[in-house]
Amino acid sequence: MKVIAAAILLVFAVMSISAHEYWFEADSFVLKPNQSTDLHLFVGEALKKDEERQFEPARTRSFDLFSPSGKFDMRSLADANSAPLLRFSADKDGTYMFVMERDWSYITLDAAKFEDYLRDEGMEYIVAERKRLGESEKPGRERYSRFLKSLIQVGSNGTGNIKTRTESKLEIVPLDNPYSKKAGGTVTFQFWFDGRPLSEYTVFADNRFDGKVATTKLTTDKEGKADVKLDRKGVWLVRLVYMQRCPRNCGGSDWESFWGAISFGMR
Repeated sequence: MKVIAAAILLVFAVMSISAHEYWFEADSFVLKPNQSTDLHLFVGEALKKDEERQFEPARTRSFDLFSPSGKFDMRSLADANSAPLLRFSADKDGTYMFVMERDWSYITLDAAKFEDYLRDEGMEYIVAERKRLGESEKPGRERYSRFLKSLIQVGSNGTGNIKTRTESKLEIVPLDNPYSKKAGGTVTFQFWFDGRPLSEYTVFADNRFDGKVATTKLTTDKEGKADVKLDRKGVWLVRLVYMQRCPRNCGGSDWESFWGAISFGMR
């Protein structure tokens, strides 16, 4: 029994390390007016779902809807500990953007797993910094927060506020409306951290269609922009992680990371 318990704990630990991405996903990203859809919060890796997360008010700094009519606070409309997060419908055409910011979480990984994770997410600059500081063999003690967006299209009119800067610490801003594009079109995204464009930085675009996932690795230009070619139908997720040395009073963490993701659909 002890051996079985240890094996279960090991499997859970591996899953916890690999299942690190959060994203919004609607049952349908394109709706008719007054048609409804459920909005989910999933955790997994590159659009591969491991589990659905409930709405956690205590760990949610903000949860807003940017609609063609303005901005609305969604925290009072989402039930605590509920999954899906909510059921959405709108009677007005337009592109609607959900935005959530989650509070800090904390994790410690052994040195090898931490460095593998850094390389997987394109953060070789942290690997180099750890080496410079003589910390390559030191466990990675990290705190992280999440900045999530999702775009839902109602009707055929593309009006909305999806290009609006929300002034979040980390932000992905679509400079084009994905729902104005056909399969094969290109959407430009701009990536911001602490009020400045993230230039020459690694970002990723995931697509899931018919159960198959494809990931593209991209590098932003000097203005923090990257073009994503929408070459497949299905669910799309554009994402990145930005990490920096943690300032003082970080709950024992040496590093802090900021996870950004924006999801939408193509049909």
